Amino acid sequence: MRFRLIFSLVGFMTVLGGFTMMFPCFLDWLDGNTGSAGVFALSAALTVASGLVVWLLTDTKPVPLRTKEMFLTTSLIWISFVFFSALPLYLLKLDISFAGALFEASSGLTTTGATVLTNLDSLSKGVLFWRSLMHWMGGIGILVVAIMILPTLHIGGMQLFNIETSGESNRDSPTTIQNVSGVIGYFVFLTVVAFICLWVAGMDLFDAVNHAMSVVATGGFSTHDNSIAYFNSPTIEWILAFFMFVGGFPLMLGILIFHRHFNQIRNNEQIKVYCLFCFGVVFSLIFIRWYQVAFDNNQLSQILRTTIFDALSIMTSTGFVIDDYENWGAYATVVFLLLMFVGGCTASTTGGIKIFRYTILFKTIHSKLKSSARPYGVFIPRYGNKAVTEDIMSGVLVFFGLYALCTALGTLILSFYGLDLITCLSGTVSMLSNMGPGLGDVIGPDKTFATLPEGVKAICALLMIVGRLEFVAVFVLMMPFFWKKNI
Repeated sequence: MRFRLIFSLVGFMTVLGGFTMMFPCFLDWLDGNTGSAGVFALSAALTVASGLVVWLLTDTKPVPLRTKEMFLTTSLIWISFVFFSALPLYLLKLDISFAGALFEASSGLTTTGATVLTNLDSLSKGVLFWRSLMHWMGGIGILVVAIMILPTLHIGGMQLFNIETSGESNRDSPTTIQNVSGVIGYFVFLTVVAFICLWVAGMDLFDAVNHAMSVVATGGFSTHDNSIAYFNSPTIEWILAFFMFVGGFPLMLGILIFHRHFNQIRNNEQIKVYCLFCFGVVFSLIFIRWYQVAFDNNQLSQILRTTIFDALSIMTSTGFVIDDYENWGAYATVVFLLLMFVGGCTASTTGGIKIFRYTILFKTIHSKLKSSARPYGVFIPRYGNKAVTEDIMSGVLVFFGLYALCTALGTLILSFYGLDLITCLSGTVSMLSNMGPGLGDVIGPDKTFATLPEGVKAICALLMIVGRLEFVAVFVLMMPFFWKKNI
């Protein structure tokens, strides 16, 4: 384990993270909030100084990381970013503890969107912009992890992602760096388009920038206590619903569109399943709600808008809510709980287990059932036009197992604080899936996490990071064999 190399990279990334705090600092300074601007400047200085010390003390020749070093480096960078991003939130005395600040920073950088802050309308523009910027930076960080790191580590079947997005020939295939650059360019492009659409639809400049960064990163932070309902605009809601739906697609889609590889898009099994699943869920919810009001056509337009918006929001782990879906009946509540486990496509900024893992799981089950009925046959599950290997199947099954284990442990630990079952379960799933809202009277869709005990907030912050790093990247660090020199 080359610790000098690892900490050199962590220090360098911490320095870059510290410089981003100057954006909210400058914004508050322009707005006349010199006190808030000073806190951001101080936090930036502390972050940059800490990163520089680590970087300079461990500076070494940059060489490719080994697999086990990637695990540790990725985890340390995310932990460092969360810790230092929480500094300005704590120092600004926003009536939250440091555990609350860690929760808010974790929620921002993992694009979860849950919050412990109240009275958002009274906060400075710098604070509100910092929350949205954390979403946006976290979204880019997720993409880099999903494209560059997870496939090489064989985490959760992600090695299939390299197969799925490879070019039509090895010679014409883009390199990993080109893929990352193209995806980030597409991410920036979506942000600009979302900003223009929201601005034209009636948001002011500041709100449009913040909500564009939030929706493209499928985050969920808003600049108002009433979230999207504050604007009372069906047009804005339809625009956000569209970008949430697009946010569920793999962001490699932008590269395929740019290179006009439309056949790869049409033949992409994950995209087909994602679209069909979204349509099925939305249609069933609309039908049930319409049936409950005796097929009242006068309410149909509102049912369509609120159902599509909330369903896509939870499906893509964005977390925006314009209507309390717990009031839609038991069926809708159960559906939304199940949606927390799903998520969008791989290599998107959405949370959850992801569509492609469910696809692999069901194909594997189908193959095993067929082989049980016909023991002398050979049945190999296929994903698209590629065979699913045992390595991929085992990676997916391990991911499901770790997700179930973390859900059980998280629910059990939260129950020690005296919380009710629905709060413990939905809160754990929401954090692991980077979802945002939970269920129940404590953390429901119209509530915040501010009333939770401080210990629960710290645990939730950890759950968010574990879920965003796809479980294996964190759990492997706890294994004694990981630290042996001969591994």
